Formats: sequence, C-alpha cells, structure tokens
Amino acid sequence: MKKDKVIENTLLLIIVIVTFFNLFLLNAEIQKLVLTFFFIVYTFVLTKILKFRKVDNKNKRKLLILIIGLSILQILILYIIGIFTGFYKNINANRKVILSTALPYIIIIIFSEIIRQIFVTKESKKNTIIITIALVLAEISIFTNLYKVWDLSEILVLVGYITIPSISVNLLCNYIVKKYGLFPNILYRVITGIYIYIFGVLPDIYIFFQSIYKIIFPYITYIIIDDLFENNKFKKMAKREKTNIISLIISIVLVTSIVMLVSCKFKYGILVVGSSSMAGTIDKGDAVVYKRFEDEQLEKGQVIIFLKDDIKTIHAIEDVQLKNNEIIYHTKGTNNEQKDEGYRTNKDILGIVKFKIIDIGWPTIWVNELFNK
Repeated sequence: MKKDKVIENTLLLIIVIVTFFNLFLLNAEIQKLVLTFFFIVYTFVLTKILKFRKVDNKNKRKLLILIIGLSILQILILYIIGIFTGFYKNINANRKVILSTALPYIIIIIFSEIIRQIFVTKESKKNTIIITIALVLAEISIFTNLYKVWDLSEILVLVGYITIPSISVNLLCNYIVKKYGLFPNILYRVITGIYIYIFGVLPDIYIFFQSIYKIIFPYITYIIIDDLFENNKFKKMAKREKTNIISLIISIVLVTSIVMLVSCKFKYGILVVGSSSMAGTIDKGDAVVYKRFEDEQLEKGQVIIFLKDDIKTIHAIEDVQLKNNEIIYHTKGTNNEQKDEGYRTNKDILGIVKFKIIDIGWPTIWVNELFNK
C-alpha cells in the first residue's frame, strides 16, 4: 500500500515538473510537440501502473447533449457580441496552423482527460490539486511561450486571459469527470477551444471581457448541470451557489468599470502620472480623470493627454495656432523649462484632463518600475 502511494506521488511529481519546465522551452512549436509526446507516453505508463476507474451515470448521454449545446452556445454568444463590436481576420485559420497547433491541442486534451480521470476519481484532494496545477501549466504551454512574455501588459494577459480561465475550466472538468467520465470534458474543451483555428473571422471583443466570459461560463455550466442532474441534496447546494452569482456579477461589474476607465472605453478615462514634468500642478503618482477628446475647441492653459512617440503624455497647452487650415497646439510640462518639441494636432489628442486624484497611482508605478528593471 505504501509502495503504491510512493509510485502515485512520483507520477504526480513527474507531470508537474515536465509541464512546468516545458513552459520555458525556447521554441513554441517544440514546446507543443514535447508536451504532446510526453502526454501520450505518460498516459500509456499511467494506465499500466494505476487503475482506470470507469464512471457509470444514468445521465451520461443527456449530459453529452447538454455539453455540446452549452459549448456551441458559448461560442455563439461571442459571435453575437461580435455583430456589435466587429470582427477581425483570423490568421490561425489555415492548414499549417491547424496541423502544428490545433492537432497537438486536441491530442493533449484527450490524453489529459484520461490522466484527470485516473487521478481525480481516486477521491484524494491532494491528487486533484496537483493534477489540476499540472493541467493548467499544460494549457498555458499550448497558448503561450514564456520567452515572449516580457512586459507587464503581456503578463497580465497571461494571467487574466489564459491562466485564470484555465483554472475555471479545469475545476469544472474535475467536477464532471468524477460524476460523468471524461467524454463530456473532451467535447467541452475541444469545441470551446478549436473554433479559433477553424473560423475565418473572430469577434473583436476587448480582451478583458473575453477573460471574464471564459471564467464565468464554466461556472454557469456547473450550475446548470447541478440543477438538472443532481439529487435534492446537491440542488440545495446549487441554490446556495445561485445566491452567490449576484455578488459575483456585482464584483465583475465593478472590476469591469475600473478596467474600462483605465482603458478609456467609456467617455471618461483614468491615467496614472509617471513623470514629474507637471510637478506642482499634477505630481508623479497622481491619477488624472480625463474626458475623451471629440474635436472640441481647446484653449491655452488646458491640460491634455496626447500621444508622443507612442507614449501617452500629460502636458498643458502653451499656444494655439492655425497652420495650413489646421489647428495646432504647442504644449509644455508646467515643471519643464522649454516647450515640447514640435506641435500637436487634433488626431494626436486623446483626452482633456478634468481633475486629479492625489497619490493613488503609486502602486501602478512601482509595479511598472519592477518589470522594467
């Protein structure tokens, strides 16, 4: 018995180590091939050493139909939203990418679900946690290469768009595999993941909303399954879970509003001041709330936000002139001795500063400085 436990722990350790170090391989294609080969070999060894426990459930066929419907619905909703937000050409929708990325993705999903069923059905919390970590690391390997993640924005995308949604999906898959087996999970993950390699266009939806959507939908799927197929005891638990949805939605709305402000997706935006060029008027570490510029008339003395060498700059208008029937603006930081080089036009201006909030931007500055060292 003790020997079996040692073997089991060793196998868990191996998959965590391999999936972790695979993240750091230099080439993304090699990364996927290594992971694919490892999962095939690992599954073969695992099924020889540990027992594969079959899961029998009278609702298995009904669940398969439900999973197919919910998976298609998840994609359909994205494309309906795309009608209002627009679409962009999908560069992944070609034969070469399908063979190099989509095919390994499907193979990894199939074998990872076999691995999940072997470990999760053993009813060990430790096994479930460890194998979930390994499978999340594997999914990160499929969609990104850590050598390409070099700045704060890309790290936030890695965490928010890939890692957290992957955790959400894996928690749902853990729940499903214990009660209904691995086939519903394979269907769910293939359908909701493979469309990005098939369709010629993809919805042009702000990445933050896609992240929230990918986190929430597995949770909604869990609630639906629990409501339809579980007994009264679990239904009572599901009802309690439903009450938590309200607080979850409120939290999402609040977080969404903050992110929308930061990205200026609303009429108003917020921006942290990272330099001392406006010191005395707006200091480093302050955050300014600004109104999106809509070609209105500007005057000397107004503080504006404009793009200069692809960097957002907050300076005051020093002079307004007419040049070749176009209004131009000379700008200057109130703490600078000289005017900014050149001039700004309406197309350079992003917004008009309305007011400042003192010192709340320091955490953002510290994090940026940390990653830019």
